[in-house]
Amino acid sequence: MSFNTLKHLIPVAWIKCCLLIGVAAFGLCGCSQDAPVSKSKMSKYGGTLHVGTETGFYGFDIFGPGKGGELNPSMATLNNLIQEPLFRLDLSGNIIPVLGLSAILSDNNRAWDIKLRQSVFFHDGTPFNADAVVLHWQRQLDPDNHFTGRKIFQAIQAVEKVDDYTVRFVLEFPWPPFLKLLSDESYLSVFIPSPRAVKEGTHNGAPVGTGPFKFFKDSPTDGFIVVKNHDYWQKGLPYLDKIIFRVLPDHQSRYASLIAGQMDVIYLDRGNLIQKADKAPSFFTHHAKGSGAEIVLINMRKPPLDDIRVRRALAFANYQKQEIKLAYGGILPFARHPLGEAFECVNDAYPEHDLEKARQLIADYGKPVIIGYLHSNTSRGKVIGELFQQLCKSIGVDLKLIPLPANGQIMRVLKRDFHLATWRILSVNDHGPQLYRSFHSKSPTNFTGYSSTLMDALLQSQRTEMGPEIRKEILCDIARLINKDVPILYRGGRRRYIAASEKVKNISDIAGLTVNMATAWIDSEKKSRIKTHKTVQKVVDSFDCPDPCKDFEDTDVIKAKILGTWKGMDDWGAKYKFIFKEDNTVRLHKTGRMKKTVPYEICSSKVYFQGRVKLVATPGTDKNKMEIQWKRDDIQGVVVFFKGD
Repeated sequence: MSFNTLKHLIPVAWIKCCLLIGVAAFGLCGCSQDAPVSKSKMSKYGGTLHVGTETGFYGFDIFGPGKGGELNPSMATLNNLIQEPLFRLDLSGNIIPVLGLSAILSDNNRAWDIKLRQSVFFHDGTPFNADAVVLHWQRQLDPDNHFTGRKIFQAIQAVEKVDDYTVRFVLEFPWPPFLKLLSDESYLSVFIPSPRAVKEGTHNGAPVGTGPFKFFKDSPTDGFIVVKNHDYWQKGLPYLDKIIFRVLPDHQSRYASLIAGQMDVIYLDRGNLIQKADKAPSFFTHHAKGSGAEIVLINMRKPPLDDIRVRRALAFANYQKQEIKLAYGGILPFARHPLGEAFECVNDAYPEHDLEKARQLIADYGKPVIIGYLHSNTSRGKVIGELFQQLCKSIGVDLKLIPLPANGQIMRVLKRDFHLATWRILSVNDHGPQLYRSFHSKSPTNFTGYSSTLMDALLQSQRTEMGPEIRKEILCDIARLINKDVPILYRGGRRRYIAASEKVKNISDIAGLTVNMATAWIDSEKKSRIKTHKTVQKVVDSFDCPDPCKDFEDTDVIKAKILGTWKGMDDWGAKYKFIFKEDNTVRLHKTGRMKKTVPYEICSSKVYFQGRVKLVATPGTDKNKMEIQWKRDDIQGVVVFFKGD
């Protein structure tokens, strides 16, 4: 977490409950009926928060199109504002009561009785009670509904109503990760929707929950809008009147919108932009650590990958540190196993980068190795593919790159039609269930085809082991065996980054990669427009056109985007106008000071030219908006220009 984060994040003082651990019973104790709200003397009510995300929101019902019950970070953040789980985990792993107040383990560790919060209502006026919880879980557990996310919670046999505000979860066997999974906001399954909205079939597009914000509108032009729930059960929250989520797929445009004051918070995963935001005094950045890993699946069913020598050769050839640097800008942690950077395993058996060992294994195999590599058809996917292709070439392996859009790659993996494929292990509170469904020989979602009697025994053992330290060592044994048998390769760990204006206060963390914006408020005394001319830093990268130009877009396409008149204004109030012409010249105007025509050059999807200072224009996906970066001596800044006469 950066210093900027520490200046601006104020943790929410949620009530924490203790976990009683005995021979036959676990429980939450000391839970009050209402969790207190953190409210600084400076906190202010009202205002609208604008949030920029990379991807859209694909629905809120567990049986909506394409649902598997798993949420990406921005989707989880939005969903968290509308719907609520029974419990949450804080960053220390403590259980926090939300819609549930307590959980008592009984019946030889095979049943959990959960007391529910009373006097809570869904946004449509429907009361929250045991009926709502039971209905939600029965939909998931009914085998006739074929819910794909069911595999994570398959140890739950039934959910029954005990009384109006008590439900019982019946387990197939003692299951240690139960409460952690029930508190894991990476899964849509844990959130309780309105029974009326589910019955009427409207919940997927217009979700109804018990949360601090209510669904208002979702449109391509206005964004996804939630508004304050004035009847929220947790008194004092939320502070904001409205939050608007807008989809801005282009990372440069998203960052430019933050600079221009059009967005207050943006999600980022590009190293150069994160570093810029970290250094900018008018922003703060928030780095949330996750678990899991970015990985490459190895299809062990397909020769030559059924041979351990080939798989281990690929593991030794894999250069994770270089990939993190080149493809992710150094923003991801190093992944030594699938459990995440906070999960420590002694002697994890990670295969360190060693090309000589890799060459020896391929030579020992003694046959040509030609394999395909599925990766995303993005610029990052291309970098990832080409780096690994060169490493494979150096050890005598012919790697064929197969770039695909996300859906195409997923379908190939589901059909087991691949040799290697980029993938990820989710950031979750407990990895036991995810490892079971990914690597058990009988699991239908074991995409690698990994089959090991020892692995099956370890995976089964971790499901029922009630001793925390013993179970941790079993999970480490699983990680070591994965590293030894190599059904996957590692590309980096998991982290999530946001950047926000300094006027945004009190964003708090939720375990995993999710943030809580229900606690946020806006300091109206801070200027909404960022003073870009104060962002002073040492220049690192040259603004000269790279030579030779590589990986550039068609220059005609770039030229078509920039032709015409563009206007912008800096924070001193000076107005600028740039007119890009067909003859590769640009007319520069600054109010009362400068009129000049200079040549411009297109290279690597950017436009390079020079007036009194060096300038680089970066067209985005929005044809009416362009970011222009300026540099003079050892300072630089950014101004957003808009098209128009």
